[in-house]
Amino acid sequence: MEGSTPLSVRLCQQLLKLKRVLKPLRVYSDQIEMLEFPYPGSRMMVCRKSLREEKPNEALRSITLRYLIRKTDNPYSQNIKSFEDRIEEDGVINDVEIAKYRKLLNDARQHELKKHDVVLCTCAAAQDPNFNKTMNFRQILIDECSMATEPEALIPLVSHNPEQIVLLGDHKQMQPIVQCKLARTLGMKKSLFERYQTTSCKDLVTMLDTQYRMHEDICKFPSETFYNGSLRTGGKRETSVLLCPSKEPTAILFGHVEGQEETLVVSTKEGNENSTTNVEEVEQAVRIASLLISKSGIDPTSIAILTPYNAQVSKINETLSKKDIKDVAVCTVMKSQGSEWRYVILSTVRSCAQSEIDRQVPRPTKAWLSKKLGFITDPNQVNVAITRAQDGLCILGNQHLLKCSALWEKLLAHYHDKKCVVDPAKSIQVKPRGNSNSKRRK
Repeated sequence: MEGSTPLSVRLCQQLLKLKRVLKPLRVYSDQIEMLEFPYPGSRMMVCRKSLREEKPNEALRSITLRYLIRKTDNPYSQNIKSFEDRIEEDGVINDVEIAKYRKLLNDARQHELKKHDVVLCTCAAAQDPNFNKTMNFRQILIDECSMATEPEALIPLVSHNPEQIVLLGDHKQMQPIVQCKLARTLGMKKSLFERYQTTSCKDLVTMLDTQYRMHEDICKFPSETFYNGSLRTGGKRETSVLLCPSKEPTAILFGHVEGQEETLVVSTKEGNENSTTNVEEVEQAVRIASLLISKSGIDPTSIAILTPYNAQVSKINETLSKKDIKDVAVCTVMKSQGSEWRYVILSTVRSCAQSEIDRQVPRPTKAWLSKKLGFITDPNQVNVAITRAQDGLCILGNQHLLKCSALWEKLLAHYHDKKCVVDPAKSIQVKPRGNSNSKRRK
């Protein structure tokens, strides 16, 4: 059971390679199927969340249930096609016929389910009655369980009777998104995964303490700060092309930017929202990405620019487009969960006048920090943001403002200790192509 994360997509792709051994099947919710194969009255069941769901990965089409039931080798496919052709032609179908069509779909689904032994679906989709009619799940794995609310994670566990349950995740990274303040106050933000981590069930918990993604210098701060120094590095990464002030290669870098933040209204899949942008950081983030590509020969698909704010994502994409820089990933920190790139540029966005910072004596209040720093004081988001890079991590921000946060003060002290803070960020340079092994790792 999982969500539509990059990690879960890669899991599906790996299962595709084992089709001769395992028989995987990707099952989406009825609501998602209705978006592609609607019938009269069906859209009434589609919630806003379903409408903004990412489009399914085309590479998984061959193992996706809603396509398999419409293939000719499914005995119900011809009748399904006849119904859908009629709906498309005149759109007139009565309630009795709709009931017959739904039964036909369920019969076709049950036929396909009997032919498979591994099902991949979201926690919510796990309650599909067709599963109980055709399958006996012996083992349930919930990927990214720390991002699911406790009731959500319980759906597959109470809907079936597995012999073994495996919860996978990291409660030190992204937590469940709970919009209701009262629900958050009452504990809804604590996932089932985190509850196991922090209760008497600790003997059931296993920490995978060796990571193979990050350069050891990138790993050091999150290991010490979030995992009590227990996270180790296995394997060796390539030498970074980022240069510290002494012109030596460094895997970590902080570039100081005293920019001007601006509040904009941006259009997202969730609707319009107020968000924050910082033009000076946009310019530096794009400049560094351009240097990595043109000067160091780094593959653009190996570079990502992350930020907590949708407005900054929009401005960065706009600037990349103007400079004809293609294939650089740009997304929010939240959407980067489960992904990795060789080089990550993190734009923290927030900034304010030094005089305003100086007035916060002896320490800024919690309300002031929330107003001036927002998302970037969330340790879970910070942990995600600084653990996406493999070979090089470059953080851009106003160090004077960031130091007002205890977490960022600690991070900046670490970066200063390693002599990898560049002030101003426009002085950041990279090692030229030919002086390093800049080919993309396979």
